[in-house]
Amino acid sequence: MRVVYQLIGVVFVLLLGGAGWYLIGQSSDDAQAQGPQGGGPSGGSVPVEVFEASHGSVEYAVEAVGSTLASESVDVVAEVAGRITAIGFEEGERVSQGDMLFELDLAREQAELREAIAQRDDFRVRLRRARVLLQDDDISEAQVDELRAALEGAEARVAVAESRLRERTIRAPFDGVTGLRQISLGAYVSPGTPLTTLDDLSVLRLEFSVPERFLAELRPGLVVQARNIAFQDGVFEGAVVRVGSRVDPVSRSVRVQAELPNEDGSLRSGMFMNARLVLGQRDDAVMIPEQALMPEGQRTYVFVVVDDVARRVEVRTGQRRAGMVEIREGLAQGDLIATAGLQRLRDGATVRVVSSDSESGQVASGPADR
Repeated sequence: MRVVYQLIGVVFVLLLGGAGWYLIGQSSDDAQAQGPQGGGPSGGSVPVEVFEASHGSVEYAVEAVGSTLASESVDVVAEVAGRITAIGFEEGERVSQGDMLFELDLAREQAELREAIAQRDDFRVRLRRARVLLQDDDISEAQVDELRAALEGAEARVAVAESRLRERTIRAPFDGVTGLRQISLGAYVSPGTPLTTLDDLSVLRLEFSVPERFLAELRPGLVVQARNIAFQDGVFEGAVVRVGSRVDPVSRSVRVQAELPNEDGSLRSGMFMNARLVLGQRDDAVMIPEQALMPEGQRTYVFVVVDDVARRVEVRTGQRRAGMVEIREGLAQGDLIATAGLQRLRDGATVRVVSSDSESGQVASGPADR
């Protein structure tokens, strides 16, 4: 039994020795494998692709969501009670200011107007005769004054009758597009009864909120680009016309109102829009490909190649678009930036450029980061 234990011990020692020898060999092989590619000055050159930092145009923009409103919009309601005797439009039709929309029964008001006109005309004749008699002292001045006052009262009654008659005809207050009718011909309506809607859709207002940190840059005339899911490829461009006078104390944002031309009537009031407000543009921005960036926590680095040596440089980024990114700090135009082979690079590593590229005039735009 004792011999068996000794044999087991010898085998165990041999196994441990073999495992150790294998690990040492693997470490040596790994070191040799990494030697020629190891990103250090003494480890050989690392093949990299580079990009020459170039100038490009970049737009600073704020993105928000908003809703459209008609430039003018009213709910058409009845002012007086009566029965609808005429409808002067088709639903969804464009009408002009002053066009008749609805007409209520007019018989009573027309009769009252004729009566008031007759009384007025009678007092006019009587006053004219009284003035002739006054010249011959056949009538007193007081009687003439009474007739003059009576005529003025009759004229006022005519004006009231005309006003009541006008109230029986509902006309368009401005050029616009009518909505759906909510009543039918012959229906009896009361004051305040909704009849239809009228919207001026030739120009739409787009309202959205912008964070207060951009308040100093907001002004009328800034370009606004709006999109809606109903128009996949459509971009509606307008301009800011008004900036709110107050900042919301809860959201810390200010209301902005833009106007979008809509001559073809494709947009409607109440639509949800994605708005992009262009705050400014810079034509001398330094642009590099996004793949050159190496983020580490809150910082971002790139490798700059100078005399076949890679130097790690911290940068501050800006706008991004179409695979390009703006560098606000850390680089200058003409710097060679490593874009491929970054995993094997170390600060101070010797590199071998295998491919070089440059691009100029790239326009980048996106949400402002300020």
